[in-house]
Amino acid sequence: LKFGGVFPISKDEQVERKWWMPPVLGILIGFVSGMIGIGGGIILTPIILMLGWAGVKETAALSALFIFLNSVAGFVGAATYEITVSQELWVLIPLTVLGGALGAYLGAKRFSVKVLKYMLAAVLLFASVKLILS
Repeated sequence: LKFGGVFPISKDEQVERKWWMPPVLGILIGFVSGMIGIGGGIILTPIILMLGWAGVKETAALSALFIFLNSVAGFVGAATYEITVSQELWVLIPLTVLGGALGAYLGAKRFSVKVLKYMLAAVLLFASVKLILS
C-alpha cells in the first residue's frame, strides 16, 4: 500500500474489507465517541481514509451522511426522554442544513482533493487541541 503522508494514494491498493469490519468499526466508533463526547464523524473520516476504503471526496460525503443520521438519532433520543431543546438551537437547524448543502457542493464541484485534505487536517487539529485542552 502506497501512502502519501498518512492516507493511501493508490486507488488500486487498499486494505481488504471483510463483511464484519464496517459493523464492528461502527460499534467501536459509536462507543468511543459516546464515551469522550465528540461526534463520530471526526473519528470515522480519518479511519476510512487510512484504510483506503474511499477517496477524500467520497469519505467527505459519507461522513456528512453519518453525522446527519447521528444528529437525527440524537434528536429522537432527546425526544424519547423528553429532553427539551432550546429555542435558539432550532434556529440553527436550517442554517446547518444550508451550510451542509453549500459545503457538499463546494467539496464535490469546486475544491480540489488537496484543498479538502488541508481542510480535514485543520478540522482534526482543531478538534484534537480542543479535546486535549478541555
